[in-house]
Amino acid sequence: MEKPLLILDLDETLIRGQESPLSEGEPHDMLLGPYFVYFRPHARSFLAAMGEHFRLGFWSSATLSYVGPICRQLMKGQPEPLFVWGRERCTERFDHFKRETYYAKDLRHIEKNGISLARVLIVDDELRKVNRHYGNALIVRPFLGDAADDELPKLESFLRSVSQLEDLRRVEKSKWSAGL
Repeated sequence: MEKPLLILDLDETLIRGQESPLSEGEPHDMLLGPYFVYFRPHARSFLAAMGEHFRLGFWSSATLSYVGPICRQLMKGQPEPLFVWGRERCTERFDHFKRETYYAKDLRHIEKNGISLARVLIVDDELRKVNRHYGNALIVRPFLGDAADDELPKLESFLRSVSQLEDLRRVEKSKWSAGL
C-alpha cells in the first residue's frame, strides 16, 4: 500500500510570519521580504518523522513567492515534497460574518491528480478553509509564536497511529488531541 498523503498549511500551522519581531531579542528562523518568519517548535523534526509515514505536500493560501522559500527552508535536508501550492490553487470565498475574503482548499485538485481522498489528510488551523472536505481535515490550534508550543509532537503521535489505515476519512479527527 502506497503511503498516504499529508497536506500541510503554513501560516499559523507550521510557521508564524509577521512584519515585526515577536519580541525584543526573540530570534526568527528566517526573514522573507518584510516578514519575520518563526517556525513552530518541533516543525523540522515533525516533517522528518512524517516523511517516513506519509508523502508530504504543502498548500497555503499565501502567494507562491512566499510559500516556496519557506518550504525550502523547512524541508532543508529532507526529500522534496510531492507539491508546494499557493493561493493560485485555492478557491476565493467571502466570509459574510467576518466581512473578509479567504481562500479555500478544494481537495478535488488532488483527486484530479489521481490520488484517492481516502488516503489524504490535510492539516490547517482554519476549518473554513477545508470544510468541504471535513473527513480529510485535521484542525490544529493556531501558532501565534509561543516558544513553548507542543502541538506538533502531539499531532505526530496521532498521525503515526492512523498512517496505515485504508480510509483516513473514517477516523474521528475532531478531538484528535484529546486522546493523547
